[in-house]
Amino acid sequence: MDTSETVPDAVVESILEVLPSVWDRIRSNFRAAGTNRFGISLEQFHTLRHIYRGYCHSGEIAEKRQVSCSAVSQAVDVLVAKGLVTRIQDRGDHRQVRLELTPYARQVLDENAEENRSYIRQKIGGVDPEGRATVMRAMEILKNTFLSA
Repeated sequence: MDTSETVPDAVVESILEVLPSVWDRIRSNFRAAGTNRFGISLEQFHTLRHIYRGYCHSGEIAEKRQVSCSAVSQAVDVLVAKGLVTRIQDRGDHRQVRLELTPYARQVLDENAEENRSYIRQKIGGVDPEGRATVMRAMEILKNTFLSA
């Protein structure tokens, strides 16, 4: 079946228009809160978030973010100086340095994530229960469509 003829262009255009805009607004809120609270640049915040997600070597972060190792190293230097990240020598290979968040950085990122959830709750709180149920169904459909194998 040729889906280009059965899926209305309006559905495709709506997805392309709405999803990036919504996600940009959510990410913007999250990043602004994080950079303001830490007093760091957006680049440094991205590095911090990748360490939070479990990327513990500069090379991994550079590859995942598609930036140079030197850009990550510069960001890490600032994060270490601000007490947000620690460098730990790998016991098995002293050439490898593992990056870890300090307890303070982890706490602030956790608080930041909760603030972002509150922001979303506030925004979606103005939608009636039927509309929220529709959003949940739409999210499930999108998840199954785009994220399934």
